[in-house]
Amino acid sequence: MEQRLFDDFKKPEPKAWQNQIIKELKGKSIEELNWKIAGVEGKPFYTEEDLPDSLPQLQSPNQQAEALGIRNWVNYQVIKVDSEKEANEKALLALNNGATGILFQLIAVPNFDMLLKDVLLNYCQIGFEIENGAESLMNAFEAYVKAKGINENEVRGFICSNESPFLSKLPNFRFFLSEEKNENASLGLALLLAKTIDVIDTNTTTIEEVQAWFKQLQFNLNVGESYFLEIARHRALRILVAQLANSYGFELALNVIQISSSSGQWNEPTKDEYNYLLRATTEAMTAIIGGTDAVIIQPFHQLFPKNTAQGERIARNISTILKDESYLDKTLDPSAGSYYIESLTAQLVEKSWGILQQIEEKGGLKNLSENDINALAL
Repeated sequence: MEQRLFDDFKKPEPKAWQNQIIKELKGKSIEELNWKIAGVEGKPFYTEEDLPDSLPQLQSPNQQAEALGIRNWVNYQVIKVDSEKEANEKALLALNNGATGILFQLIAVPNFDMLLKDVLLNYCQIGFEIENGAESLMNAFEAYVKAKGINENEVRGFICSNESPFLSKLPNFRFFLSEEKNENASLGLALLLAKTIDVIDTNTTTIEEVQAWFKQLQFNLNVGESYFLEIARHRALRILVAQLANSYGFELALNVIQISSSSGQWNEPTKDEYNYLLRATTEAMTAIIGGTDAVIIQPFHQLFPKNTAQGERIARNISTILKDESYLDKTLDPSAGSYYIESLTAQLVEKSWGILQQIEEKGGLKNLSENDINALAL
């Protein structure tokens, strides 16, 4: 039987919502409900009229949807390497229990035969974090891949270092480029883009080289606590990177852009460790809904100093819970079309791009002092 239940209701108009709010405020100004956080301005309610003129399709279905879900992200387990043998045992345990990537924290070039023993590089992703000696590390890793006869196209991951960025010979291995934490959301994104421009302009002379660099950079966001803003920041970054590539004269597919998301450390004067576990979970959730390609949650060693394995397991299981219990891998882009989030995303894109233009007009990031940078957000 055909039902037309919604025919009995009129479509709500923005003016009607506004009038009702004014009535409920009992004489107070509706402008008092406007808000501002991290440099982003907001209203008390949003309607279809607040949607941008065009809504980009920010996510593409996973090519292995049957095995990995329509929406897939890499679940990185962070492992500090003091002993290659022990780190290898931890990595295998993690990969057999929910992790799909391993981030090794190193102080020197390791023995890869020991560190990666029985690790199937074509079925997981690998990250390396090292303060100094990054190129030597990559040379050794590339030699290991070649010696083992592994298809270099199937090796995926990134290297994180304080040294100058460089390209790996492995086409799908990226250099980790992270944002600096900033209280102003738009300024933070603009600074990451400005850093990208400095890297590319320093290392390229041809459009082919520019394209290669864009495809081998891993953009990282440090996830904050503002739930909807973090979703919008992730969405805005993907648009902004594509927009930046376009300014160099070529079109960069959105699914080529790789974004990772790092949770914060537990550094609050509270004894309630479970509160932090919940916070880390909501941070991961915002990143996933925002379209991240990888989640990096630091192990909770400070919370469980007598049982480090528990701290690692809990960090690893957050992604598992969000997949298997919250079903976030079943929906491609759950925030698409949201009046509020789409509006925030568009605002971040516009403001961040405007700040980036100011930075470039002043000669680039390298020519700005800290005071100059802070003034950009005003």
